Amino acid sequence: MSDIGTRTAAADEIRAVIEDWTEAMRVKDAARVLAHGTQDCLVYSLAPPLKEPAAGAEGLEEWFSTWKGPLGYQLQELEISAGGDVAFATALTHLSGEKLDGEKAALWFRQTLGLRRTENGWKIAHQHESVPFYMDGSFKAAIDLDPKSEVDWQAPSRPPMAGVIAYLNVQDANATAEFYGRAFGAREVDRRYAEDGKRLIHCHLTINGGALMLNDPFPEFGYPWKPQEGVVLHLVVDDADFWWKRAVAAGAEVTMPLAVAFWGDYYGQFRDPFGVLWAIVAPVKKD
Repeated sequence: MSDIGTRTAAADEIRAVIEDWTEAMRVKDAARVLAHGTQDCLVYSLAPPLKEPAAGAEGLEEWFSTWKGPLGYQLQELEISAGGDVAFATALTHLSGEKLDGEKAALWFRQTLGLRRTENGWKIAHQHESVPFYMDGSFKAAIDLDPKSEVDWQAPSRPPMAGVIAYLNVQDANATAEFYGRAFGAREVDRRYAEDGKRLIHCHLTINGGALMLNDPFPEFGYPWKPQEGVVLHLVVDDADFWWKRAVAAGAEVTMPLAVAFWGDYYGQFRDPFGVLWAIVAPVKKD
């Protein structure tokens, strides 16, 4: 058989291996997935750490158990290059499904597989997954892309946002955003999830006409949670009583009752359930 014929035959064998591997991922068959890998398979996955050996059946089963029903796991634009006993394959991969808590996840990511020919056929020796991140200084993972996504380089830049914007690192950004909706009438402008589909890497709210940003802690990237200290978020409003009663009814803890302060403003403070200190401020109405 010619070199071209040999490479073609190897590519066909590898394609069959990858197709069975992806089918095993879809039906969440951990043993079948691992059977396609070498014993020393190295994985660069979307999740931390930077590198790790392929998870054993127990770890893979644990991850599979966080999903309801079968997984959506599809490879697109699969390309295979083989030479001798080594090969690699590249593809765009779509992962989708429903988590046990009802959260639906769907994202595209880039995947490269390194394979070796063994006495038991072609085996996956290295698996590399990645997503790009936005180069706007936010370092947010671009998990909202798909193969048809295009960058419009002629699109106008977003206008700058006025004033100083508080960006809070809170223990549960989802719950915090929901509380601010009840307590302050916050409106959501944007929400982006991390790869785990649970933590928020960015949440943009508007409250009383101003912007407030939230995110969850990411200790694995050097951003652990720390208690808020020495900071009070002020809401200067027309109807202090309305804003105060709504926030307290939602669950805010009063730390300074609403009253006319010695400097002349109608003023009070409370702490929200996530440890952030707020003040309601209004000018004193003269009779």
